[in-house]
Amino acid sequence: MEGEVGNQSRNGIYLRRGYAALGRHPAITVAMSVVCAVVLTACSSSGPASGGGSSGQLQIANFDPFSGPNSAYGYYEQAGCVPAVNLINSAGGVLGHKLYCSIVDSRGDPADAVPAAQQMLATASNLVGIVDQDSGCLTVTVPLFNTAQIPDLSIGGDIPFDTNHYSYFWRTIPGDDVAGYSFAAYLKNDTKYTRVASVFTNDQSAQGNVPGLIKGSKNLHLGIVANETLALDQTSYATEIQRLIAARPQVMVLESDPQTAGVFFGELKQANGLMPTVLTSGTVGTNWDKAVIAAIGRADFMKYFVRVIQFAPSSGYAWSVFNNALLGAAKAGQVKTPSAYASSIYSEDPYDNVNMIALAMIAAHSTKPTVFNPYIKKVTEGSTVVHTFAQGEAALKAGKTIDYVGVEGQIHFDKYQNSAGEWGVFQPVTNKQLQVLPASLVTAAEGH
Repeated sequence: MEGEVGNQSRNGIYLRRGYAALGRHPAITVAMSVVCAVVLTACSSSGPASGGGSSGQLQIANFDPFSGPNSAYGYYEQAGCVPAVNLINSAGGVLGHKLYCSIVDSRGDPADAVPAAQQMLATASNLVGIVDQDSGCLTVTVPLFNTAQIPDLSIGGDIPFDTNHYSYFWRTIPGDDVAGYSFAAYLKNDTKYTRVASVFTNDQSAQGNVPGLIKGSKNLHLGIVANETLALDQTSYATEIQRLIAARPQVMVLESDPQTAGVFFGELKQANGLMPTVLTSGTVGTNWDKAVIAAIGRADFMKYFVRVIQFAPSSGYAWSVFNNALLGAAKAGQVKTPSAYASSIYSEDPYDNVNMIALAMIAAHSTKPTVFNPYIKKVTEGSTVVHTFAQGEAALKAGKTIDYVGVEGQIHFDKYQNSAGEWGVFQPVTNKQLQVLPASLVTAAEGH
């Protein structure tokens, strides 16, 4: 996802260069003009007092990068958290308590994420849950959250959590290695290409895709003829491009930040090396698209590129409720450019995750995390299907067990507390869905 900080639009969210000057302090207060450009009424630092949260309010912490190379993750997450909380509060809250979404900036860097997490846990006495998509940081933050006994509903893709053993960690998106398998499945299903280039930047989030891509390609009889690792934000990638072209791939699978992409593809075009390219979810966002379009032109971008990402159908009752709440948050000045988030899994999943935390508390008759944590799974496997918080609350109060089927569809936590989803192929810029990948082919890429 896009990561530069500047006087430019990020999906309609305007950041100021002054935010970078706030430095690497772990408890950056975001109730100033920077993050409030996105969420005006839900801003807070990691402490409970600064967000308007009283002793009767319960905090859902959005623990994500709001600065650094992966800063877009936080804004997507908040665009899901705020609509969910608004709907929950309009229905009377949870067991007499209103909720609010706080913002804690991890910067997407383990060195910053750890002190940010420690400060949050030390100061937030009303913290009942965490939502995150902090890929690359989970191995250092989840143990802290687990020790503090705070449920963390994550869409971070770190591979070690494919076999998660932390009882307070729940994931509603597949690991990055599964993303790698999906790229191989797409190439096998919809192309005639057999010579594949793997090109990923050297950050942990991007590199998490590589094992699945390599193994999935082997299982589906595709050949990885080049495996290039790009150092982030260099002034030239001429050496890597020379090796890439020499390998004669027919197609490339790539993830990078916008700055790297702009330089890399600009040089690749100059070398007459443009080729069909499969992009990952780590390239989602207008800044990424703009960087590449500036480097190679819109026509070539539309011609050569597709994205393969996990998605949720942007239709149906659950989505309509989410979208209306998102539009309401925008009207209230809490979210800018709701259209940027309305069909994004990176906002839809957090919306569902907040609802599951709230419903788990109602099912457990307790707002204490140690009591309601096991109910996060129970509210997804009951007998009465519900699609919204209001439906779930009504069913629970009527003595029924519920199966929350939200915007992302059916949620099924396996023994490692992971839930997978559907994968689709999309055209960049227009976001037009081109196809849904057969689940059986993704499974075949995994070797199952």
